[in-house]
Amino acid sequence: MSDPSWSSQMRAQSTHTDSVNALYAFNIFFFIIMTLMMLSSAANAEESLLGGRAFTLPGTTIPMGDDWETQGIRHNTPQRVDLAVALDQQLYPALGPMIEKFAKARGVKIAVQDGTCGISSGLLSEKAVDIGGFCCPPGITDRLPGLKFHTIGIGALALITHKSNSINNIKVEDARKLFGNDIRDWSELPMSGFKSGEHEPVRAIARLHCKIRPGHWRLILDTEQQFGWDLTEVSAIKDMVKQVSLTPGAIGYETLWHLNRLAKSDGSYVKMLSVNNAMPDDATALARSAYPLYRVFNITTWAKGPAYNALSDELVDYLIAHAEDIKPEFAIIPARTLRKYGWNFNGNELIAGPR
Repeated sequence: MSDPSWSSQMRAQSTHTDSVNALYAFNIFFFIIMTLMMLSSAANAEESLLGGRAFTLPGTTIPMGDDWETQGIRHNTPQRVDLAVALDQQLYPALGPMIEKFAKARGVKIAVQDGTCGISSGLLSEKAVDIGGFCCPPGITDRLPGLKFHTIGIGALALITHKSNSINNIKVEDARKLFGNDIRDWSELPMSGFKSGEHEPVRAIARLHCKIRPGHWRLILDTEQQFGWDLTEVSAIKDMVKQVSLTPGAIGYETLWHLNRLAKSDGSYVKMLSVNNAMPDDATALARSAYPLYRVFNITTWAKGPAYNALSDELVDYLIAHAEDIKPEFAIIPARTLRKYGWNFNGNELIAGPR
């Protein structure tokens, strides 16, 4: 399914994502300014005072130029393939077996790369892949001409703390204060259970990935500037979980799959907090929006022009239809279930929570 040499080659090429060409950068700059001006004047019912937007609205795309729009997909694979796919690091193991099964049944060759949202975005902007996978909703710079987003499902973003912490439940507003340095000691929380004179300083830990995209950690605090001055910032998932597991008073966040994976691989055990009296591993609570923090898992296809590939549509339809077959360990609630609970879609793309 995956070619290691291709993955290495693609990773090297993805480092110049932000410099595809000068015109692209120029267009993006003005596109962002204009879009942000429009967004700032629009009310969003999902926004709180501090938390950011969960989604961007579809409909507007980045101008890329006529030459780019007339370009087809150019696979940079060692061997000829029918499709090239780049997936983020949770979708890769979750969807990989399904893609392999589809390829075998159809008698086609599909190269799949394990990456990140940034790698997927870069390869799509270079038109080097037919399908990209993201652990976040698209940002405004991800909406390329002819690119469609399809939601596989969502997964809870669990708030985690050191296993010695006596607190089990917090309000989402309190979580924002803990990360923003407005609450500096766990004993300040209402109903903390701490006895008089007991103290535990808050040690906020964050991994501020995908800053240009909505959702994920930005549902806690919208910008990195809103986090406290003494925040410990980590760059890797394993470092987030390890730091929380070793630091009394710590608070951090991660998806359930990564938490369970790291607990098994290196013993990084942490305690999950319920938020607004809902646990992150309660799938029903997340589906009915009682648990408020989550990631959105999307994949893409090209809808028109020389980049279009009918086989991509077939594969995406297959993955969405069989999303219920994703192993439970990945803790992804499929799009079909979200529709039952009233989440809002534009075509196959999730664009808002239930009203």
